[in-house]
Amino acid sequence: MEYSAGMVSCLFWFNETRKTAELLMAGKSRDEIKELALKENIYQARSEDRKRRIFGVAMKRLDSLPRDVIAAIAGWDAGAAKLLVLISIMKTDLMFFEFMYEVFRQAVMLGEKELSSRAIDAFFDEKRAQSQEVAGWSQVAIEKLKQTYAKILAEAGLLSISKNKKEIITPPIDHRLRELADKNGLKPYLDVITGEI
Repeated sequence: MEYSAGMVSCLFWFNETRKTAELLMAGKSRDEIKELALKENIYQARSEDRKRRIFGVAMKRLDSLPRDVIAAIAGWDAGAAKLLVLISIMKTDLMFFEFMYEVFRQAVMLGEKELSSRAIDAFFDEKRAQSQEVAGWSQVAIEKLKQTYAKILAEAGLLSISKNKKEIITPPIDHRLRELADKNGLKPYLDVITGEI
């Protein structure tokens, strides 16, 4: 996997991903879901491009997961399902995974109450120094990526964002979610969220 700034045009899209998971579990094919997205606007998107983008991203995320995890996204409570969607984002976006591992996990492990701007800035500075790809991204793209990551974490229930603070929220992880993650090789991703690695 290579670094990508493509997340600047993505959101958490929990409801859309869950809707796609429900349709997959109901036996709909990829083509049928795409048709529903384009013709019936199941994602409530404003433009044709947006419908295609949401469908493509939701499918890519779900394709990274085993079937029983997709079933959990479709049928479990929103809190647990959101963490599974977050794991799918970590699985499909290398930069976001590294951000979660190097910045979020570190903060949780150290018992920090906030995700500091300094830690976020240091992460992107380091990636720019390490990667020609990232070094070529504009400052505007980097700033947008920082905002997108924070927004995704807030929507997943891991951050509370106020004016100048990004307060870390420790999510409840029940035994069912732990067992599902263990069984499907997702424990390392769950550990990143909980700081348990």
